Amino acid sequence: MGEIAELTRFTALAPEQTGWLAELAAATGPDVALPDETEARRLLTLMQIPAGDHAEALAAAPDPDRDPQLWWLLQHGRRLLAERLGDQAPLARWPELPDRLGAAGRWFYLWTFLAATPQLLAYHQRHGVDAAVSAATLADLGSKAVLRRRTRGAPGLDKQDWFTLHHRGLLYALGRLQFNVSRIRDEAADLAPGTPCLGTHIPETGPMTPADCDASFAAAPEFFAAHFGTRYRIATCTSWLLDDQLAEYLPAGSNILRFQRRFRLVDEPFAASLDGDANVLEFVFRRVDPDLDALPRDTTLQRAVVDHLRAGRHWRVRTGYLHLAAD
Repeated sequence: MGEIAELTRFTALAPEQTGWLAELAAATGPDVALPDETEARRLLTLMQIPAGDHAEALAAAPDPDRDPQLWWLLQHGRRLLAERLGDQAPLARWPELPDRLGAAGRWFYLWTFLAATPQLLAYHQRHGVDAAVSAATLADLGSKAVLRRRTRGAPGLDKQDWFTLHHRGLLYALGRLQFNVSRIRDEAADLAPGTPCLGTHIPETGPMTPADCDASFAAAPEFFAAHFGTRYRIATCTSWLLDDQLAEYLPAGSNILRFQRRFRLVDEPFAASLDGDANVLEFVFRRVDPDLDALPRDTTLQRAVVDHLRAGRHWRVRTGYLHLAAD
């Protein structure tokens, strides 16, 4: 209990967040050495972390003597990810570390995932996952590092909860889209709660053309059947991109609306609990809590987002599902 209390103070956790530390403490196994500089640079390149960030990220590596609290958090986080490879049970939320830690805090989770990457790649290899899919999946860390700098004005890696899916072998990049193994949360028309499904995600990697999305949706059932023995027949998506209010502003042939029309929308408590305004502002403008008058109005989508909010209306995060192609 003394160690957890000290770590709670160190991480400045609120009482409701300490479940993370308890979950980490229960993970067992020996410490492992961090990748040396040569290997770390190779992994940073594999993850597509911007080259200009490598020096700061490498210098921020936790040291067991200098940074005993960070070392404990990293080693237990790596053990937890190893124990939960392939396990869909949700983890406690991984919180952001205090600003006072500077670069060591901003890059801490990158080092946790660097330490866990060898065990993840071994898991991929055991399941016959192609190296190109592994690389595309891990490249998401670099993409999010770029977006963090744009959004928050400083380098580092956030979205740590998101990356626990990658590093438990639950999420894969398959062409334009990403898919993670999941289950239906709430009753949705002909689908019962607990029905196995694939969660669909749209990384910010360019236009989501119908042809590219078709290819991803066609590849996903075959990929998971071939490598993990389960053929998923349902895909879900929870996103502001499924907000049907967008149809008031965007042309019918837009990629966003064409993507929307693939899904049957459902009312889902989880999606309803998310802040749609914050989601759309971050994803469209890469700003947090911006002044509406200062936002660019260069695209139809940008103008739609701002005009909708200025009218006193709100954006929503919606959930939808679709049936994947049969055998």
